[in-house]
Amino acid sequence: MKKLIAVIAPLALILSACATTDTTTTGAASTTQQLGAAALKIAVNAKCTTELNNIQAWKTATTLMTAEKKQSIETEICGCVSEKAPQSVTAVDLATAALDPAARTTIVSNAVTKTINACVAESVK
Repeated sequence: MKKLIAVIAPLALILSACATTDTTTTGAASTTQQLGAAALKIAVNAKCTTELNNIQAWKTATTLMTAEKKQSIETEICGCVSEKAPQSVTAVDLATAALDPAARTTIVSNAVTKTINACVAESVK
């Protein structure tokens, strides 16, 4: 998954540079934030899956589920986390996540931690 992120983030940066026509500083900052958000969503989804599978309550709750049902719920929860996590991150963090892999790891961990429980609760309803 890390290899996928390493390939997608620079590719997204290159492709977005071609699509941007605004050459002002604000335009560059906006593009960086968008890239940060895209990179963050990818990383959050991967981290969510790992974190979810490490939660003992999740392990217990899914022991009697079929693999398809477990995957379906996991996809729903991590999709929710991927959508909500960027809302708990500042614009500066998004820009940093686009440029610094080490900072991205910390930002992703914090974002997943803040949102995973809410998404699990939503999914269970």
